[in-house]
Formats: sequence, structure tokens, C-alpha cells
Amino acid sequence: MTTHNLINHFPLLFPIAGFIVLLIGVFTRNELVKRTAYFLFVIAAFTAYASMATGEGAEDELHALKNPTINHEIHEHEERAELFVWFMYGLGGISLLAMLASWSKKSIEKYLLWSIWVLVLTIGYLGYDTGRSGGHIVHDVALKKGSQTE
Repeated sequence: MTTHNLINHFPLLFPIAGFIVLLIGVFTRNELVKRTAYFLFVIAAFTAYASMATGEGAEDELHALKNPTINHEIHEHEERAELFVWFMYGLGGISLLAMLASWSKKSIEKYLLWSIWVLVLTIGYLGYDTGRSGGHIVHDVALKKGSQTE
């Protein structure tokens, strides 16, 4: 579970960093800064994949506790994470296209940029929701361990 707990913050942090960098790039009209933001979004998609991959191992560890409350929360968290990760993959793919369009000076970049704004805002909410549901699991496990030591 510790690997998942270490990795799971990156898919939340990279889109925030990319959003800030993209704002700077748009307001300064600096293509290099915008490309950097696109690159951060592509990296975010890879970190989302890593978080999902390590989540399976964490799930197996928590199922071993045989706690029906935690098992239900795991299912809820997994459902939210699957939706979140698909949006992250979309953001990574569109960002890659936007990066290529920026390099080749294609006008389609402005449309891709609007798609990225929508995806980043959606991902902000989905990331919050996924993280909150995962936090409930960690909190419940900590409470269970604490009650066992008394």
C-alpha cells in the first residue's frame, strides 16, 4: 500500500502545475511555456497510469483486513479513480497533439487549448473526489489499527 500512497499524489499535482504554467504561457503568449505545460499534462497521464497500477496491490492488502466498510470504500474509490484516469489519459493525448500543433504552428492548437482547459477543470474536480474517497480509506484503516492497539 505504501507504493500507491507515495505515487497517488502525482496525478493530482502535475495537472495543477500544468494549469499554472499554461496560464503563464497563455498570458505571456510564450509558446515554449505552453509546450512545457502540455508536457506536464502528458507526464500527468503517465503518473495516473502508475497510480492505477499500484492501486491494485494496495487493494489486495486492504481486502486482507476483511472489513466490509473498507471494502465498500475501496470499491467507491476505485470507481472514481477509473473515471479520473480516463480523463487524465484524454488530457495527456490532447496535450500531446497540442504540443505537436504548437511546434508545427497549426491553427488547431487554439481548439485543443480550449479542450485542455475544460479537461483540466474537470480533472480538478475528479481528482479532488478521488483523493477524498481514498483519504476515507486511509482514515478508516488508521482507526481500525488504533482500536486494535488499545
